[in-house]
Amino acid sequence: MIFTVTVLFLTVGCEGVPRERTGLDSYYPALDGATEAERDHQQPSDRVLARIGDDTITESELRDRILDRYYGARALNGLVRESLFISEAGSLGLSIEAEEVVARVEQEMDQILGRSFDERRVSRLRLEEQGLLESDLRREIVLEVGPALLIQKVISAHRQIEEEQILDLWRASWKEPRRLIEHIAFPMGDADSEERQIIERWAQQTVKVLELGTPLQNAVEKPVGLRSSFTPKVGGGWIRESDLAGSPIFFEVFQVEVGEVLGPIHEDNFGWHLFRVVETRSTRSYSEVREELLQELRNQPATDAEILAVEQRIRRRIPVYIETNPFPSKVKRPEGDR
Repeated sequence: MIFTVTVLFLTVGCEGVPRERTGLDSYYPALDGATEAERDHQQPSDRVLARIGDDTITESELRDRILDRYYGARALNGLVRESLFISEAGSLGLSIEAEEVVARVEQEMDQILGRSFDERRVSRLRLEEQGLLESDLRREIVLEVGPALLIQKVISAHRQIEEEQILDLWRASWKEPRRLIEHIAFPMGDADSEERQIIERWAQQTVKVLELGTPLQNAVEKPVGLRSSFTPKVGGGWIRESDLAGSPIFFEVFQVEVGEVLGPIHEDNFGWHLFRVVETRSTRSYSEVREELLQELRNQPATDAEILAVEQRIRRRIPVYIETNPFPSKVKRPEGDR
């Protein structure tokens, strides 16, 4: 997604995939708020971008060249695939709600532009440097999100989930009690005796900071003069007791209360560990969560191999004809070369 949109930035107002071909017009509310000035900005113009002697290069020529090079056959194949999946979605009774598109578009916008005011401001400036507006970016994302969501739904409907797959997911998620933990590891590596004392005191001080509820990323402040190789490793996630089978010194993480900080715990040949327990989840029976887990497996992102396999399956039922030479060269050859 991000790579495609980045290339689209270069098209300076590219119209993208024609919406009337997608059958998804009702899922594009994000475009309705564009101002007249922004819509005018999206239209290619004859504005001269460069002069080479008596020759000129216009904005329209630049756009056409980019479209010819990067969005000719690729765009046609994309529209063919999109049309096939739209047809398949119709036969399966699948549809996309406008709210789904809006939610996904906002996620993509946050990922590309950032969430904070300052991040957005910087991103808008970068867009403006390329002659684009935030609405240009939003429009291209909207045009991609609708078909992507529809393809995902078709893939999900075609997935054959084995019972053993559901059982494996249950074993990894609900068979045992789980705890969501935050973890800071203080490696000592080749530290000398003085550095080892500094790191141990550092770990002990960090416990007090964490107990105040300080966010993990803000809790670690490296002492002045300590080498960068001793920078702590910060992470976390859901764990089960069986995950700690190879590290019994950490079993106590299942004994402390939620919110409590455990440590520092010393691991031989490594250093010190701190844990803060964020949340705990008890077990649930397989029958209780089977349908929930089945849906989770169906909704996993579609792989390229899955999309290709389903597309080939659809093509066996729906004939597809593509012109042998849909994009003839616009370059005129000299008379003598004909």
